[in-house]
Amino acid sequence: MGGGDLNMKKSWHPLLMKNQERVWLEEKKASEERKKLDQLRKEKEEERQLQELQRLQEEQTGRKRSEKLDWMYSTPASGSGQNANELEDYLLGKKRVDKILTGDENDKLGASHKNFIAIQNANNIRDVAAKVREDPLFAIKQQEQAAYQALMTNPLRLKEMQERNGIKPRKDKKARKEEKKRLKEEKRRIVDDDHRDERHHRRR
Repeated sequence: MGGGDLNMKKSWHPLLMKNQERVWLEEKKASEERKKLDQLRKEKEEERQLQELQRLQEEQTGRKRSEKLDWMYSTPASGSGQNANELEDYLLGKKRVDKILTGDENDKLGASHKNFIAIQNANNIRDVAAKVREDPLFAIKQQEQAAYQALMTNPLRLKEMQERNGIKPRKDKKARKEEKKRLKEEKRRIVDDDHRDERHHRRR
């Protein structure tokens, strides 16, 4: 009759090649996930140790460490003793390179220390104004304000939006007076018609 294992023809059989491949892929994915978790655990442990060391240092020195974002806006510190004017003169061709390079070493050391401190405190008024001007949130707010002003100055668009939202637009003074006058006239006409009808009935 027939030979062979009928279970080999079932889709769930563990000896089938596709099932073995699926198991292998799942095991590989699980091992990669384990590696990632171990790496994250190590990073968190290192960060915790660093925070602990900083806390101990604060306790010993008595100085609190300020966690500000000023370092993001400070210019990179350069080790050279050239100030901005000397570099600008060099770029404009007013000064020669060899004079800059062969300057007095002692002056360079003193100037570099001063420059290092000056560069660290680079947040002057012009820098702050540039940061505010180039701030993306500030630009977005300005665009929103401009769009709002454009909407308020366009009466057709404003009226359309008010009608869409179910808000009755306010009429100007002249239109209100005309509406009031028209209603008064209609009322008077109705009253006159009623009086005329009464007189007509009395005559009969």
